[in-house]
Amino acid sequence: MHLYVKHATLINNCYPEKEGEKGPRSSELSYLTFYASSRPVKLTKVGIYLENKVKRDVAKSRKQNNQVSLEIIKALIQSCHRDLNLFSKYVVKILTLILGTQDLDLMDLSCDTFIVFCSYHDGSTLGVDAEFTSDFEALVQKFADLCNNNNSDASVSLSMQYIGHRAIQATISSQALHASNFKVQLGLIMPPLVITLSTSSTSANVLAKNDSIDIRQSSLNNNKLERGVLDVLAAKSANILFSQLNGSAVRTALSPLFSYMDNKKKWWPPNFAVSVMELVLDALQPQNRYLLVSEVLQQLEPLAKDNTVSEKLASLVSILDTILNANIPLVGISVLEVLNSLFNHLITALQGRSFRSEQPSESDGPEAMFEYAIHQGLAHSIGGLASQTYYQNQLNDVTGYIIAKLRAGTTLNQVDGLQIHEYRQVALICLDLIVSTTKDAGAEDEYESSEGSISLSSWLPAISLLTDRVPETRVEFAQTLTRYLEATTNEADLIPEPFPKHLLKQHSDVKFVDYVHQTIIDWVQMPSCNVGDVGAMYTLLCALTRRFGADGSIRTVPLVFKLQSLVKQSTIKQTSRQRAIAAVTVEWFGMVAHMHQISPLQDYLKGLKDDRVAHKEYSPIFLPEIAPTVDHINQFEDLEPENTTVVDKFIDRHVVVEILSKDGPLRDEEDTHGLDLESKLYVEWGSEAFVNQERSFRIRASRDLDDVKPKLVTPWTGADFDSPDQSQKNTIKVENLKEALGNFHLIFCLWPLIYST
Repeated sequence: MHLYVKHATLINNCYPEKEGEKGPRSSELSYLTFYASSRPVKLTKVGIYLENKVKRDVAKSRKQNNQVSLEIIKALIQSCHRDLNLFSKYVVKILTLILGTQDLDLMDLSCDTFIVFCSYHDGSTLGVDAEFTSDFEALVQKFADLCNNNNSDASVSLSMQYIGHRAIQATISSQALHASNFKVQLGLIMPPLVITLSTSSTSANVLAKNDSIDIRQSSLNNNKLERGVLDVLAAKSANILFSQLNGSAVRTALSPLFSYMDNKKKWWPPNFAVSVMELVLDALQPQNRYLLVSEVLQQLEPLAKDNTVSEKLASLVSILDTILNANIPLVGISVLEVLNSLFNHLITALQGRSFRSEQPSESDGPEAMFEYAIHQGLAHSIGGLASQTYYQNQLNDVTGYIIAKLRAGTTLNQVDGLQIHEYRQVALICLDLIVSTTKDAGAEDEYESSEGSISLSSWLPAISLLTDRVPETRVEFAQTLTRYLEATTNEADLIPEPFPKHLLKQHSDVKFVDYVHQTIIDWVQMPSCNVGDVGAMYTLLCALTRRFGADGSIRTVPLVFKLQSLVKQSTIKQTSRQRAIAAVTVEWFGMVAHMHQISPLQDYLKGLKDDRVAHKEYSPIFLPEIAPTVDHINQFEDLEPENTTVVDKFIDRHVVVEILSKDGPLRDEEDTHGLDLESKLYVEWGSEAFVNQERSFRIRASRDLDDVKPKLVTPWTGADFDSPDQSQKNTIKVENLKEALGNFHLIFCLWPLIYST
C-alpha cells in the first residue's frame, strides 16, 4: 500500500469525476479539512502531495484540476490557519507554479488564494527558513511584475495588472511585511505602486481619498474594471503601507520614492512629487509626521551646499512648502531647528542671486522658474512653520529669531555673503509671512498670554530700523510692523461707546509705544527722509493708534503736536517736506475723528485742510485727486519744485483739546468734567509730565484684582459669629510668622532632651 494512501485518497476524492464539473466536491472537501485540522501533523504530507499533483497537472495542462487544487488550498488555509506554517512553503510553491501557466483564469484564482494566505500569514518562518523566504519573495516579485504587464490584448493586460495590484495590497496588509527583511519586501512592492501613480492623470493624494476597492473581487467578468481602478488601488496600497510605519521604517519606505524620482527624472514639474508626499503625510501616524520634514531636509542638504539651482532642489522645496502649510500638526518637530535650517537654505540660495518676488515668464528659462520656486517656497515654509503652535511662546521665539537676523545694530555692509539691505529684505519677507499667521489678539483673554499672537516686546530690538541708513529698509520694516499692528487690532474694541475701553495697561506695551514715537521723531528729522518714508510713517502711526484705541489716541496727541512744532519752528527745512509733515498731522487727527466718530473735529479739520489746499500749503501725496500723478516721485526735491509756500495755518491745539475733552468718547466715567483728559492732551511731548503719564496708563484695569491676590488670613476670627469684631480679618504679619516658625524649630530640636529628663 502507498505511504500516502489516507491523505492521498482524501485529496483525490475532492476532484470531480466527470469532465466539466467545476469546483471540488463539497462533502469530500469538508472531510479533508476536518482530517487536516484534527491531525495537524498530516499537513506537511498534504502539502507535499498537493505540490506534486499540481506539478503533474501543470505539465499536462489540466486546468480544471489546478482550479480545484487552488480551492482545496484555500479551504485548508481557512480551516487550518493556526498551523499554517506547517504547509505554507508548499502553498507558495503551488501558487508560483500556477502563475507560470499565464492562464488568466488560473492566475485570478491564485490571486484569490494568495489574498487568503496573506490574511493569516504572520511571517514567523520568514528569515528562519531560507528556502521558504526565497520562494515567498520570488512569488511577490511575480505578482509585482504583473502590475506592469503589457499584453497585446488591452483587456487581458488590464486584468493582469489588476491581479498584480490586488496581490500587492494583500502583501502590504499582511503581518508578514514587517516580520522579516522589511527592506527587501519594500523593494519589491514599492516600484509598481510608484510607477502606477506616476502615470496616473489624477494626483496621488486625491486618489487615496476615494472609496476603497475590495481586493477580493475577481477581475473576471468585472464590468467596473478600468484604468482608474488600478490608480485607486495603488494609492490605497501606498496609504495602507505608510499608515503602518513607525520610526526608522519611514526613511526606509521613502528611499524607493526618492530613488525612482532620481532615476526617472520625475522631480519637475513637482506635481507628482508633491502629491505623493501629501499622500504620505496624510497616511503617516500623527507622531511620525515630523519625520517627513526631516527626511526632505536631509535630501536638501547636499544640494544646497553646492549652491546650484536644480529641478530636484526646487521640487524638494515645493514639498516642504506643502507639508508645512498643510494645516496638519507635526507633533515632535523641532521648530527652531527647522526654522534655522530653512532660513540658512534661503540665504544660501540667494548667493549671487536676487530674491525673486514675481513669477518669471517662460521666456526667462527653466532656471528662473526653479529660483522662484526655491525662494518663495523656503520663505513660505517659514510662514507655514509658524502657523502651527507646538509650545507656549513659540510665535515669540520664531519672531525673535527672524528679528535677530535683521541685525538692527550692525554696521557691517555684508552679512553671510549678501549686502546688508538685501539680507534684511529677505528677513523682512519671512517676518511678514510670520505676521500673517498672527491670530486676533483681541479675542484672547486680556489677562492671559495669547499663544497665537506676537508680543509687542518682541519687536523692540528692531525698532531702530525705522531710522536705518537705507530708505528701502526703513519703509519695508515700517510696512511689516504696520501689518502686524493691523492684524492684532480687535475691531470690537474700536466701536464707540459712552466711555473708552483701555487697552494700554502693560508696561511693555507702553514702552513699545514710547519707543516707536521717539523713533518717529528721529525718523522725520533724518536728512534722507523722503516721500516714501512719510507715507510709511503715517500708516504706521495710524495702525499704532488703532491698535490701542482711545489710549493710543490720547498717548499720540502730544507726539503729533510735536511733529507740528518741528514744522512750525522750521526744524524741518525743506518746504515740500514741511507741507508733507504738516499734512500728516491733519490726516492723523482726521483718522482719529473718524475712528471715534467725532463730528465737530471732522468739521474743523475739513475747514483747515480746504484752507491749506487753497493756499498751496497741502502736500499732494495726501490729495487723492493728485496723488496718482506724483506716485512715482520719491524725493522731496522733485515733488512740487516750483512750490515754495511755507505752511502758516496750523492746527489750533486749544480747539482740538476742547473738542476731544467735551465731545469725544475718550473721557473716563469718573472724569466728569474732562479735566484729567485735558491735562493728558495738553502735556508737551518729552516733558517730565509726559514721562510720568506712563504710570497712569498702567494702573487702569477693567476689573478689581484684589480678590485674586494671595493673602495670609484666617477664615474667621473665632467660633463666636455674633462678635462685633467679626467683620475685621485677623491677618498674620510676616514677622510674627517667622518668629513662630523659629520657636517651633527650637522646640523640635530640644524635644529629645526635654523628653529624657
